[in-house]
Amino acid sequence: MSASLKFLAPLCFSVGLLVALRLLGPEYLDQRQLSEWLRPLGLLAPLVFVLLLAIRPVTLLPGQFFTAVGGLLFGMAHGTVYALLGSLLATGVIHLVASRLGRKPMRRLAGKRHTALRHVARRHGFQLGFLACINSVIPADVLLATASASGARFWPLALGALVGTAPGTMLTALFGSALGQGKTWTTVASVSGLLISLGLGLALGRRLMRELLLEEPSEELPSKDEERRGGRTATSTS
Repeated sequence: MSASLKFLAPLCFSVGLLVALRLLGPEYLDQRQLSEWLRPLGLLAPLVFVLLLAIRPVTLLPGQFFTAVGGLLFGMAHGTVYALLGSLLATGVIHLVASRLGRKPMRRLAGKRHTALRHVARRHGFQLGFLACINSVIPADVLLATASASGARFWPLALGALVGTAPGTMLTALFGSALGQGKTWTTVASVSGLLISLGLGLALGRRLMRELLLEEPSEELPSKDEERRGGRTATSTS
């Protein structure tokens, strides 16, 4: 229970901070006023927002806060699109770093379970990406990095993460937009939706994780180095 509360801290921090700012200084979180400030920047404003989200894993800042700010600045629809695009790029950054630098450390850390872990990562990248992002209790960046370091392919992992993060992203952007417009009941409804989404994601995530962990590899999967050596051997013999 304490671990779940620890992982929920970024979401609670993001919601609490923005609500406090709205109550203490409503003029600073007025969506119309913010839109007027951003208008001279044109396309530069959403571009900077997307790029900040892309490098967010390096900063260790909570993604929920960025998404809520995106809804506040650009509205629910555009904020959702920009946040999803930024999250896709962030997954790319995580995959690039973890797949290049994390394979040997992951092999040492996993020990005897490395074969099973690599089997799950290589065969179920979409499910792992979905699991990482549908459940807000799980630290998504850590699970995505673990999957990438274990051999998960980028596109299945990224598409799974995109599908998994979409409901929470939309609700969080709605929360930010409603807060910026002073729509109290819509704000309350979006927070309620986030809590319901969290509960459903937790139940679904546990079930999916159980199924993946119970699956045993049917055979030893070759590493990328072994696949390259095998390809060169086949070429030379032919």
